[in-house]
Amino acid sequence: RHSAGVTLLELLIGMAVAAVLTAMSVPIVNSTMSRMRMNSAVAAMSSAVTKARYQAIRNSDVYTLVITVPQNTYIVTDVTANVVSPTVPLPNAVAINGGRATVFTYTLCPNGTVYGAGGICTGNLNAPPALAVTYGQLQTNITVSTVGNVTTTVIH
Repeated sequence: RHSAGVTLLELLIGMAVAAVLTAMSVPIVNSTMSRMRMNSAVAAMSSAVTKARYQAIRNSDVYTLVITVPQNTYIVTDVTANVVSPTVPLPNAVAINGGRATVFTYTLCPNGTVYGAGGICTGNLNAPPALAVTYGQLQTNITVSTVGNVTTTVIH
């Protein structure tokens, strides 16, 4: 005798297997999405510093990059020409340095060096600010050296 379809028992077993596989995959998908959000935010901030530094070198002008928290936005300003670019949003899903209201300023010089706040290159002794980007249990630190190297370190 040939069966024309599946029995109710076979259908229930198939659905149970599918439900177990789905339940097992949810934490993996959530973890992957969290990591992707974190990587996106870190890439955006690192890219902003690098782009502003190259603009300073290309135009032979002093630039500043100002990151505002908790709005998670940044503004690049050509200090020499007094030209302010539009505000650019960063991913809001992450917290920068704990999410407390503050401003991080990078001064980018025509010779490629990077300093902290001040907007001047000669005599600026301010170190570039370090950033800690967190999303849930994930944390990545972003450091910028005075010669313009952007380094990211995954903490957890």
